[in-house]
Amino acid sequence: MNSQPSPTAPSTSPASPAFLQAALPGQAEFDRLRRSARTGIWIETLGMVALLLVAFALPSLLTDRLLRLEWIFRAVLLATFVVVLARTVQRRLFSPLSVALSDDEMALAVERAAPDVKQALISSLQFDRELQAGSGVRHVESPALKAAVVADIRQRLAAIPFASAIDRSRVRRYMLDLAGGVLFFVGWACIDGASLATWAARNLALANVDWPRYTTLRLADGDSGEVRLPQGDALTVRVAVQGPVPDQVFVDYAFAGGEKGSEALSRTGDREFTWTIESVLADMTLEVAGGDALPLPITVKVVERPRIDGLAVRVTFPEYMERDPETVPPTEGELRLPKGAKLSFSGKSQKALTDAFLLFGSDQKISLARGADNLSFAGDFAPTTSGLLVIDVIDHDRLGAGTPPKLVLRVGDDKPPTIEFRLRGIGVSITTHARIPGDLKIRDDFGLRSVSTSFRATEDKPNEKGAQPLLEVPFVNAEATYGAMLQRSALRYETSAMVDLRQWNRVAKEDDPTNPIRPGMLLSLRFGAKDNFGPGDPHEGFGETMMFRVVTREKLTEELRRRQVEQRQELERILAEEQRATIELQEMMGPAQAGDKRKQVEARLKALARLQQALGRRVALVGESYQRILLEYENNRLWEPNQVRETEAKIPAPLLDLAKDAFPATTRLVDAFVNTSDEAKRTDAVAGYKDIERRIQAVLKHMTQAESLAAMIEELRAIIRIEDDAIKATKGRTEAAENDIFSPKK
Repeated sequence: MNSQPSPTAPSTSPASPAFLQAALPGQAEFDRLRRSARTGIWIETLGMVALLLVAFALPSLLTDRLLRLEWIFRAVLLATFVVVLARTVQRRLFSPLSVALSDDEMALAVERAAPDVKQALISSLQFDRELQAGSGVRHVESPALKAAVVADIRQRLAAIPFASAIDRSRVRRYMLDLAGGVLFFVGWACIDGASLATWAARNLALANVDWPRYTTLRLADGDSGEVRLPQGDALTVRVAVQGPVPDQVFVDYAFAGGEKGSEALSRTGDREFTWTIESVLADMTLEVAGGDALPLPITVKVVERPRIDGLAVRVTFPEYMERDPETVPPTEGELRLPKGAKLSFSGKSQKALTDAFLLFGSDQKISLARGADNLSFAGDFAPTTSGLLVIDVIDHDRLGAGTPPKLVLRVGDDKPPTIEFRLRGIGVSITTHARIPGDLKIRDDFGLRSVSTSFRATEDKPNEKGAQPLLEVPFVNAEATYGAMLQRSALRYETSAMVDLRQWNRVAKEDDPTNPIRPGMLLSLRFGAKDNFGPGDPHEGFGETMMFRVVTREKLTEELRRRQVEQRQELERILAEEQRATIELQEMMGPAQAGDKRKQVEARLKALARLQQALGRRVALVGESYQRILLEYENNRLWEPNQVRETEAKIPAPLLDLAKDAFPATTRLVDAFVNTSDEAKRTDAVAGYKDIERRIQAVLKHMTQAESLAAMIEELRAIIRIEDDAIKATKGRTEAAENDIFSPKK
């Protein structure tokens, strides 16, 4: 075998410059392999990071979304994730990248992936470095052999699977992990970007951003969380639900005084819950919660309602009434107004106002002008119809007055004057020259203009069958004496009034034919009044017609004497009962000595005390009745006024004193004796009883004298009347005789 090298064979001499300058075998492949290895490390690290981020996102999303973790818990979770992520990056990125990937390592990696290469690649690298080291290096092996190995590897470079040194399936797996992580977050962003942003803000940036709620609570009446409520008013909270409706909604309340509690709201609609507290007396805070909704805070402030003070209602009357304007009290009631009247209102509130107005009827609202201070208000209103008028205001809390003043207006519904006349000291039977006194009361809506009196006298005869009906006798004006003058346009007129029959019967003789009112006639008397209403004719009203029977003095005196006797007999019966009570009180044993009969004795003594009270009331009634009899004597001109006053002092006055003082005093003494068994009380009571007897006996004596006086006066009048008739008859016969003597005979 020719050992000489072929002339065309490359020179393998160590001293050959071309050999020394040749690059290491597969250097470019090794460089690509190193870049691929570093790229794989990055891909693997990023894939792990993506998996860790997904692994952190899913549980943290579910946990935080359901439990709404506080900041500290989210911070712990994030710190744990950061630690795991840092360890993973350290192990999978920084540690591998810190390892130097030499050509030898690359060659070994290739040989491990391609066993067919065996150790030829690593050997060629080592031989190539030794050959390029130069002639100064001693070679154990033959340089030519080394050069041959290197040349052989260079020729086989294209056939060596350098790419197999990298685990492509692992790189692809981590690349898929990275792509899956990216797709996970991209898909999350596309499907629900808001939740991704909220999750990132809460779990990565640790911001206090709240998760959106499935259920939202709001006030059904508005969005304001502050309620201003008048003290003592009921509070009703109406909560509207948006989203899924929870099974139950609760309210936690806390009063300013410290009282707290929790109650369930009542469901009042498909999406509405209601809670009511009957009376709120102090400030309170509420918090309504239900489902996953944020708690709905409500602040309740107790405020004062506006109060209308100093309200003045001024009435300006129409000109035809000739009345000055009047200020009426702004109390709730009825106000009668003539047509054309105008109302003026003014008032003030203790709170600043946003509106002041009048409500009239069901649909009419009249605004009132507010003052510069926003507290006062004023305005006018001219009603044309009747209705309810309400004066109200609204303050900045949108509250109206608690009790707004109200007036019921009656416009143009005028009524005639109402007249009431109560007789005083006169009965239904009167004499021809009597006085008819009484108390007159007249009222009118819009004012009085005049007062009148009218009468008529008719024969007191029944209408016989078949006879022509009696003609209606009209009333004619009469004169009355009033205790006070009527003020023009007065709404109320109260005074004493008296009608004297002497204005018609001017002749003293009661049956004189010239007198229009004679015995046997009926006298009708009535009072009338005209009001101030207009324009047009005023209204005229009349009181009740009073009917009197005109009788002779003798007949009326007889009637009054009969009534005097009745009152005297009643007083005699009272005296007899008082005397029996005195004897019983004297002889009755005291409660202390009664023993087993004490209760019966006490009951009888109490009955005596009650009897004394009843006798006192009967004595008062006798005194009042006798007083009316005396007044009738006076008003019918049967007795002179001085005689009446003298008799009053002897009979009615003492009786009224007995009823007022003596009988109540003895009643108290008997009661004291029952309660104390003190014999001194019994002695005083008996003395009081006897004093009453003595005083009643004195009155009875005067009653008898008064009856005799009435009879004497009437007898005297009868004698005088007989004498007058005799004188008149004698005078008539004398005149007739004179006429007969001096008259010419036929």
